[in-house]
Amino acid sequence: MTLHDDRRRFSRLELSEAAIAVDATGFQLGRVSQASGGGMQVDAASKEALARMKSGTRMAVTVVEPGSATTNTFDVEIRYITGSAVGMQFI
Repeated sequence: MTLHDDRRRFSRLELSEAAIAVDATGFQLGRVSQASGGGMQVDAASKEALARMKSGTRMAVTVVEPGSATTNTFDVEIRYITGSAVGMQFI
């Protein structure tokens, strides 16, 4: 555990199941790779998906679990972008 991890309000959970994030238009943003009580990380599916997720932007994101067809929609703010990893905070 790093010092950065010690400061987190919520622990991050690595997701092993397929969970896909889509925007309000249904465009596939990418796979949800981590989640916590405060937000989630999405690994952008493409350059176009990455371009739709700009730092500071607020948007509605729906997480779809293809195996069970379960969906959940969250209002998020894009907090950081590192390579193709996009950190989103729940608002």
